[in-house]
Amino acid sequence: MKVGIIDDELHCIESLSYELEELDLPIEIVFQSSRVDEVIEVLKVHEIDLLFLDVEMPRINGFELLDLLGDFDFEVVFTTAYSQYAVRAFQYKAFHYLLKPVGKDDLKEVIEKFSQRKGVGGHNSGSEVSALIDLLKKENIIKSKIAVPVSDGLEFIKVDDILYGQSQNNYTLLYLSDNTKLLFSKTLKEVEKALKKYFFLRIHQSYLINPNYMKKYLRNDGGSVLMENGEQLPISQRKKEEVVTLFEAIVKSKSM
Repeated sequence: MKVGIIDDELHCIESLSYELEELDLPIEIVFQSSRVDEVIEVLKVHEIDLLFLDVEMPRINGFELLDLLGDFDFEVVFTTAYSQYAVRAFQYKAFHYLLKPVGKDDLKEVIEKFSQRKGVGGHNSGSEVSALIDLLKKENIIKSKIAVPVSDGLEFIKVDDILYGQSQNNYTLLYLSDNTKLLFSKTLKEVEKALKKYFFLRIHQSYLINPNYMKKYLRNDGGSVLMENGEQLPISQRKKEEVVTLFEAIVKSKSM
C-alpha cells in the first residue's frame, strides 16, 4: 500500500508516519510534505493508493488542493481538528476521516477498511470527493482557486479575484481586484484553457477577461470594454458580437 501525507504541521506528519510504521503492515510512505505548492507536482510523479490530507492549511485548504488536482485515482483520508459536528458531516458523505490527534486504533481501523474495500474491487473516492467539493462551493464554504506558476513556486489565487489577463509573449500578466499584478508563466492560450470553466472570455488576441468585472461597452475605435479598475481594453472584430450579447445579458440580469 503506497501512502502520501500532506499536512502543514511537521509534528503531525512525524506523528502520523510513526503511527503508520508501528502498525507493522505492508505500507510504504511514498512522500510526505508540509508544502502544498510542491504537492501538485509530486502527485504527478508518484502513484499512491491512499492520501492522508489535512483539511485546514494556510493559503489553500485540503478541499481546494483536490479541486486543483482534478481527476485522481487514490483514496483520501481527511485529517482534521474540526468539531464533532464537522466530522459527522464527513461521515454523512461517506468519507474517511481521522480526528487529530490521530489515535493508533482509529488509524488501524481506517487502513483495514481501505484494504477490505480495495480487496473487493471497491472504487476510489474521487467522485465522492468531487461531489463534496461541489457542495462546499455551492454553500460558499470554499472558493475556486488556481495555482499560478511564478518564479519561486506556485501562487494560489481565487478565480473571483482575477479581473483580466494580458498576453506577454510566453507569459500572462494577471490583473487582480486588489490592484496588484501577477506574472503567470503560461501563455494566454493556456490560461484561457484553465479558466474556460469559469466563463472567462477572450475578447482580443492579447486579452482574456472576467465578465463579472465588465463595467461598460464602448463603441468607439472599433469597440472596447471598460473594466471596473478603469482600464479600457480593445475588442477584436470577431469577438464584438459575443461581448455585446454577454454585456446585454449581464445588464438584464442585474435589472431583474
